[in-house]
Amino acid sequence: MAYIRKKYRELLQYMDDNCHLPKKWDKFVEKQSKYHNLIIKKAEKCYCTNCKHIFESKKKVNEETKCPNCKNKYLIKRSNLKYHEFKDYLALLENVKGKLVVRYFELSTTYNNYNNDYKITHSVVEFARDFYGEIVQTFINDRVSRGLGNKYIHHYEDAGIWRMFSSYYELIRSGILYPYNLKKILKDTEYKYSMIWELAKHTVYVDIPNLLYCAKNNKSFELLVKMKLYNLALKSNYFENKDLQLQFKSIKQYYPFMKKYNISYNQFEILKIINEPDINKIRYLQRFSASVLNEILNYISVDRLIKYIKQRRGKIDIYLYKDYLKFAKFLDFDLKNNRYAFPKNLKEEHDKLEKQYKVQNEQLINKSIIKRSKELDGNIYKDKKFIIFPAHSYNDLKEESKQQHHCVRSYAEDYAIGTCDIYFLRDIEKQNEALVTVEVKRNAITQSRTKYNKEPSKIQSDFLKKWEKNILRKVA
Repeated sequence: MAYIRKKYRELLQYMDDNCHLPKKWDKFVEKQSKYHNLIIKKAEKCYCTNCKHIFESKKKVNEETKCPNCKNKYLIKRSNLKYHEFKDYLALLENVKGKLVVRYFELSTTYNNYNNDYKITHSVVEFARDFYGEIVQTFINDRVSRGLGNKYIHHYEDAGIWRMFSSYYELIRSGILYPYNLKKILKDTEYKYSMIWELAKHTVYVDIPNLLYCAKNNKSFELLVKMKLYNLALKSNYFENKDLQLQFKSIKQYYPFMKKYNISYNQFEILKIINEPDINKIRYLQRFSASVLNEILNYISVDRLIKYIKQRRGKIDIYLYKDYLKFAKFLDFDLKNNRYAFPKNLKEEHDKLEKQYKVQNEQLINKSIIKRSKELDGNIYKDKKFIIFPAHSYNDLKEESKQQHHCVRSYAEDYAIGTCDIYFLRDIEKQNEALVTVEVKRNAITQSRTKYNKEPSKIQSDFLKKWEKNILRKVA
């Protein structure tokens, strides 16, 4: 057990003796525990464990449905279910002798139907405390399992003694933040203008350390909270290095929509891509990377993409599909035709097109390299010892890579489009043997490498300097 410094021992003891739970804590816990209920289904009949209402539903087991009486949405389980457990994590911010402390609690609910009585029991226990200062000091109690890699929290044990948290596994620091004391707690701190108390009322799970960091360090945090874009405020670091106004420019007309649905950052990125305030579409697509979706929508419309995903029952490798569309477009397939846009066997069709793409792409690159090398042949230079000339084909680059054990072949496309030029320095007597590979940009040598990416010798470097000065620098 790690040693706890005296000041923290005293603070921990002071909290145990004097820090009582706030007045609205029980109501706060009760509100969260209401979500720890089920809909028990037998045939078409459904029983809500929250309000005890019985109703009919055609929804299937393991889907969610809304109880028509209490209006809450719960998971459906079979009537022969005997046991089910829910867990949530709650966080309470305290100001203890001028030091901010976050207290973490686990709310555990068990559904027990072994006696056919639909028995539900709730339990809330505190298991960790974070003390904020120049560094964050974390302490856990005996409720946290001491097993390596095991974060299980026991509800049947007393808190016991506090110990420093020192383990390779992550402690749970995301939770539902108690909102009702925040304005008072933060009144005389660096967070006094942060509006954290407003955000806490309108978000569910938050990463507490990230929340405090964003509120302290990101200027856009307070503004986004005032705009009532609470989930975006939690990602305010993504707006820090860019003009916030510029980020919203293309979709500013959708601000009421963003505020209404309290959209997340990924939803915000998707909205910018599809430019359509349709929350159902956005929620359906939010499981995917926005950048990948952006590439896919260069080839097909968002409605057709959703149609294809639904056809495959949501089971789609979006990265594979992106590459498939890229290959299909390059090979001039008609992507307006569903036969090509919606492959039945995505993996099989992807692999087939990839082979065709590589062959044709290499052919196009090779043609461009041959053309470019003819333009550069005027830069051929030699003396009694060395000769330097441009790479004349894609196969030349592959052979150079093979001999030199480096990656010059990956420069083929850049060479083909003129982003850079590739030259080979060879011994005048052994022009088929790789010696030095040279990259040139704007008539200047940017890098020169021998085998295994080593630097050229002095005599080779002197030759290259002379070539650069007398030949490259004179080229218009």
